[in-house]
Amino acid sequence: MNSSPPKSAASTVTRSVLWLARRLPDIVKDLRPLQSHMMAELEGRLMALQEKSVTRDGLRDCVDYAFRSMGVRSQSWVEGHAAAKLPAAAIHPDAGAFILHQHTPSGGWLLEDANGRRHVTVLPQGALYTEIHTSQAEGLKFHRTAGELFRGALRDNRRYFFHAAIASVVINLFGLLTSLYSMQVYDRVIPTQGLATLYALTAGIAVGILLELIAKFARAAITEHSIRSMDLDLSHSIFERLLRVRMDQFPASVGTLSAQLRSYEMIRSFASSVTLYLLVDTPFALLFLGMIYLLGGPLVAAVPVVFFIVALAVGFLFRSGMERHALSGQAASNRKLGLLVEAVEGAESIKASGAGWQFLARWNGLTRINVDEDMRLRHLGESASYYAGFLQQISYVLLVATGAYVASTSTSLTAGGIIACSIISGRVLTPAGMLPGLMVQWANAKSAMRSLSHIFSLEQDNHTVERPLVIDRLRGGFAVQKVEFGYRGHPTVLQLEGLHIAPGEKVGLLGPVGSGKSTLLKLLSGMYMPSKGRVSLDGIDLQHISRAHLSDRLGYLPQDVRLFAGTLRDNLTTGVVGKTEQHLLAACELTGLNQVVAAHPKGFDLPIAEGGTGVSGGQKQLIALTRMLLAAPDVWLLDEPTASMDEPLEMRTIAALRAGVQVDQTLILVTHKTALLQLVDRLVILSPSGVVLDGPKAQVLQQLATRPRPASATRSGASLEAVA
Repeated sequence: MNSSPPKSAASTVTRSVLWLARRLPDIVKDLRPLQSHMMAELEGRLMALQEKSVTRDGLRDCVDYAFRSMGVRSQSWVEGHAAAKLPAAAIHPDAGAFILHQHTPSGGWLLEDANGRRHVTVLPQGALYTEIHTSQAEGLKFHRTAGELFRGALRDNRRYFFHAAIASVVINLFGLLTSLYSMQVYDRVIPTQGLATLYALTAGIAVGILLELIAKFARAAITEHSIRSMDLDLSHSIFERLLRVRMDQFPASVGTLSAQLRSYEMIRSFASSVTLYLLVDTPFALLFLGMIYLLGGPLVAAVPVVFFIVALAVGFLFRSGMERHALSGQAASNRKLGLLVEAVEGAESIKASGAGWQFLARWNGLTRINVDEDMRLRHLGESASYYAGFLQQISYVLLVATGAYVASTSTSLTAGGIIACSIISGRVLTPAGMLPGLMVQWANAKSAMRSLSHIFSLEQDNHTVERPLVIDRLRGGFAVQKVEFGYRGHPTVLQLEGLHIAPGEKVGLLGPVGSGKSTLLKLLSGMYMPSKGRVSLDGIDLQHISRAHLSDRLGYLPQDVRLFAGTLRDNLTTGVVGKTEQHLLAACELTGLNQVVAAHPKGFDLPIAEGGTGVSGGQKQLIALTRMLLAAPDVWLLDEPTASMDEPLEMRTIAALRAGVQVDQTLILVTHKTALLQLVDRLVILSPSGVVLDGPKAQVLQQLATRPRPASATRSGASLEAVA
């Protein structure tokens, strides 16, 4: 049943769906609130639907997108409230979206929509309903440890492993037929010269071998699909986890961090291998052992049992050495990648200082360690494999000898039985033969898990806060109370007994190098969390406000601007939603970036290399500032926004900021340039131990002017930091 409401009602339907998307995470705590770009995408889909006609199926597709964005993997809809468990979300092309909470004793219904809760006696005919339950989001729960993440990935892909295990069972059973075929040929065909039997057995075993081949291809396809599924889930979760790490928790070496993040492939490979090993190969070794016992008796069966135990013992003897060398080798490999990233990013400085030989020496040293540890690990793995092969051969010889002894001294074992037992014995020892390879994988996986566990132990944005707040508008009132902050492994760099900034204030932060100005700005942006004390925004602890919401409504421009590989348009619109081309052109005209666009033949498609290579420092700051003007935040935090600009561009930037920052919006500006002080009304002079001066701009400047200044500052006269 599809119907189309009149155009006048379509906007009401759109509003109701957007309300539902905001309301559901309040009801189901496991659902993730929609970020701004997701909400913009949902609104775009609804507007496109509204342009055509609002149908029930189209409405369901839009709401399904909202559910998926909140973490629900699949959603089932039923027609009629009787078929749905309450509470339930509902959609109707005329009534829009609503939540049905319960059936009232009076025979009516408690319904909630964008207008609030109310009791109704009749529900819309033809509405679709879906259950609202916490289990909907279980598939994408937040993983607190790396171990939880991988266990969840294995659990989510267990059906693939189950199917691969079934294929392995089929392969092993068909492999058993080969040994039975040999036994029948030696015991029945040859003594009786039964050629007809030989033809029948050979045809049957040929079919079996063909089916075994098909089963192997099927297992390979299933395994590839499971690996692809796990890789997609794991890479998404790990990268998402990285993006959630709070900035003050980031490790110093970017390259080492990158290597640690990529190590999940080793863990996934080991997890999938050991799963099939434990599910299939080991149980079938016991089955094959039972077959040897039935065919050859206890004496023959004792041979593979003893050698299976010995092979396992040999494998475990090599375990500690493999683990030690794997850990050392991977650590050296991580440091190597860190050095490579550092050398690439600082190539200009390395050349200018002539330090290339020092970096080369460090690179060669790490390479030697990495190669030596890898060779030792390979040697241990190969040695274990050689021992396993040696034991397998000895086991085969002894089994044949034991079988021959039993056949010679009794009638319980035939020549065909000996052949069958010898073939089957190879499959009994196959799991033991796989052990060295698994040991190497295990050593690498353990090292990788340790690295990933370190990443997962880092505190995240909104750490320990289960339901961060999403506020419609930030007023910009800051309060800093007894704050101390020090970077990881370093002493305290900032101490503030107290600092209050009212909504709408325009404040300049001044102070000498190392006084903590940039650090304070990072604390006010929520990027950093104080070691002690509290930073609040509009009376709410910053760590209790959703990081995604802060990124949308609080504009922070760091001193070291970094651009990303792509086009100029990509960098201007990164993280910005709901803005048209007209908004983009207006922001560029305001900052003067339109002149750069007009001067380049590709315009907004001007290519930008990774890190912004090829773009001057002033242009980087101009691009970042234009992006902030385009985003139009409620609060402005600027760290040396014109440090790399010449005077004309600086004047243009000041004019753009004056036009962009509204009267009721808070501006906090770190600068050492006097020209930028015209944007602020209040000055705060910082030192590492706290606030030195704080007050109206004119009053603070007068106090600074009457202070004795160092001789160097007197000669230069241009640096406010030196004066402070």
